[in-house]
Amino acid sequence: MSLLQISSGRGPEECELAVGLYLERLLSGTPRAVVLESQGDREINLGGRKIRACRSLLVRLPEGAELPPLGTVKWTCKSPLRPNCGRRNWFFLVSEAAGNSQAEDDGQNRTAEVRRKDLRFETFRSPGKGGQNVNKVETGVRAVHLPTGLVAASTTARSQFSNKNLAIDRLVEKMSRRNQTQAAEIKKSRRTRHDELVRGNQVQSFAGLDFKPTEA
Repeated sequence: MSLLQISSGRGPEECELAVGLYLERLLSGTPRAVVLESQGDREINLGGRKIRACRSLLVRLPEGAELPPLGTVKWTCKSPLRPNCGRRNWFFLVSEAAGNSQAEDDGQNRTAEVRRKDLRFETFRSPGKGGQNVNKVETGVRAVHLPTGLVAASTTARSQFSNKNLAIDRLVEKMSRRNQTQAAEIKKSRRTRHDELVRGNQVQSFAGLDFKPTEA
């Protein structure tokens, strides 16, 4: 599944309104698309028509859905918000967002689950004090998460069974910290997109409140 970021950049309210109009068009053509996040989300009433305006949107497209043209999009319309404004061209950015929603869900969930089939266990003799089994049987356990290569071990318990469970707990904690870091980096990357909007050289153009496509 693809993630789209639709951003008004640092543009005025008209650019945020354009983002909402673009979303209407996107959802009408791809009804299974889902808005995962929104910033500056509000409703604007224009002549009895309620239009969603947003500073930024994160939209998940369904499996197999075709990506729209990526880049700067221009909307040409006399400002419906400021009657005396002489400007008619408004711009926003459509880009493919970094990361995926599952990674962010894991990043927000401190107790991320691990699948047993993704784990490999190694046993070894526990060093130091710990009872009569130390240096005689392999009570220490090392858990390896095969998809990521993360490793956690435990030698604190006297039995292999207990150390295995402790190693899994430590691995889950390590994975959660890793996911939280990745999720933070993804969100930071998305925030920088607000400053990447270049006015002009648009890949798509629309006009009017009915948001009809025109030649770019």
